[in-house]
Amino acid sequence: MKPFQVEFSDNQLTGNAGLVHLGRFAQKLGLRNILDRHISISRGGNAKYEVAEGIIMLMLGAVSGVKHLSQTLYLKTDKVIRKLCDWHDFPHHSTLGRIFKLFGHRHCNELSEAEDEARRKVWSKKWVGRVTLDLDSSVRGVYGSQEGAAKGYNPHKKGQKSYHPLFCFIAENRECLHHWFRCGDAYTGNGADEFIKECYSRIPKRVWKILWRSDSGFFCGRNLDVIEEHQDDYLIKASFKGLTRLLMAQSWRPVRRQPGWECTEFTYACHGWKRARRFVAVRRLVQEDTEGRLFPHPQYEFFCYVTSLDLNPWKVHKCYGKRATSENWIEWCKNQMAAGSILTQDFWANSALFQTSILAYNLLVWMVWLTTREGLRQEPNTIRAWLIKAPGRLITRSRRWILKLPRDYFFKEPWEHLERSLMALCWV
Repeated sequence: MKPFQVEFSDNQLTGNAGLVHLGRFAQKLGLRNILDRHISISRGGNAKYEVAEGIIMLMLGAVSGVKHLSQTLYLKTDKVIRKLCDWHDFPHHSTLGRIFKLFGHRHCNELSEAEDEARRKVWSKKWVGRVTLDLDSSVRGVYGSQEGAAKGYNPHKKGQKSYHPLFCFIAENRECLHHWFRCGDAYTGNGADEFIKECYSRIPKRVWKILWRSDSGFFCGRNLDVIEEHQDDYLIKASFKGLTRLLMAQSWRPVRRQPGWECTEFTYACHGWKRARRFVAVRRLVQEDTEGRLFPHPQYEFFCYVTSLDLNPWKVHKCYGKRATSENWIEWCKNQMAAGSILTQDFWANSALFQTSILAYNLLVWMVWLTTREGLRQEPNTIRAWLIKAPGRLITRSRRWILKLPRDYFFKEPWEHLERSLMALCWV
């Protein structure tokens, strides 16, 4: 390397220039006003920061990569972002923690209602008539004794205290339609029928047909009853006692052009069900056990689903396989947007922080969905590297603020396209 020296002498510099896109989109959406109308928390007369302002600050922090309340220092010291967002002051991370500790169960519901209003505004601009909703749960381990954290199902670190949130994603644009922040000892399907009912209340009006997909954790007659009341389709992986014995008793036929695979379909009513439903299954020959046997004993891997789709078993199996992408979206929310990472000792504060991170994720999804044809294809970390973590300098010229970016900025064209799209976006 050539000899050089370092001077901390320049000012009006930022490494998060791309946050201006999210700030502009939130302003166009009227997010601050939506939050002010819905959240009923009132602070004292000497309070410098409103709750809605704290939520937006933390949202932009999550998009920029903040994983802990103390890391909001990165935004606090970014004078360019503060100036462009018109933040004359920025709270200490302990102040942000106190703001979120004001949240209770009612206020978390109000935050969900605010997110729902924002979603309806977005879907008034762009919409999909047929959607696929993917239900799933996840484990978020903690390293402390936070309220509500408990030992439960944790395949990665057995015995670790955790939270067990529920998610519902819209597969067509990857947004998170609904979510519950739950204690760690909650079973996957606990309250799933009520969760599905709440999902229905949040579905935009222009959606006229829904396909529900989920793993075996949501295999329950009550859940199917709720979906059938709305005359929608479902595809849920089956799991119950005696399933293997039931499958072995069926008549199987080879799957065309799939060597080693067989399929079957039948109707069956599980215990407590009001009626029988259609099951489809496929199986794959794993090996044939010949040791000590006169005739080979085949061993199979089974895949069984309960569904209302009018498809053959192999197509049902392939359709269910697409649900695996929802695991990526959960990982995006948890590990790339800090959902469940930013914690306090209070359960409802943690729930509000979790919801804020999901809202930040949805804001990013909505912005990309409305300004591009293909929607969100890259993961948030990639978008963060391409557009958010952009170096910039803020100057004034002729009484105008100008954000200067590098002349050879590699993502200049996507940046300019996004900026033009956002400037043209408006709601009456």
